[in-house]
Amino acid sequence: MLISKKRIIHAVMYEAILLVVIAYGLSYFFSLPLEESGLLMLIMCGISVFWNMIFNALFEKAEQKYQFKRTVFFRILHAIGFEGGLMIITIPIFAYTLKMNLIDAFLLDFGITNCIFVYTFIYQWCFDAIEQKWFSAKNA
Repeated sequence: MLISKKRIIHAVMYEAILLVVIAYGLSYFFSLPLEESGLLMLIMCGISVFWNMIFNALFEKAEQKYQFKRTVFFRILHAIGFEGGLMIITIPIFAYTLKMNLIDAFLLDFGITNCIFVYTFIYQWCFDAIEQKWFSAKNA
């Protein structure tokens, strides 16, 4: 199997929790119906997944062509490039759907991006702990 069940569960749970948390947050802070903020976040998730595939394919081509080593420096460049490119795509969508100017949309997107960094760290840590307990209990 190309993608393991664990990887599928990991990715689906990550996106589902993130989608719900941000949709509720947008709904609360912008007094939007949950259906609207949820739909917006579904669209953003789709864009993020699509951008992830495109960006990583381009990054890997450049890596092969220029023989990059996967150092911390290049991982930082990768993260900045991915998030920066995603923000270029999503800022106008936030501005249009939430009827705000581009500066406010930038600040919103930047704030959400920073929250996602924290969420990703916490999610990975929790997933690792749950996985370790589950496999330890299963193998005992």
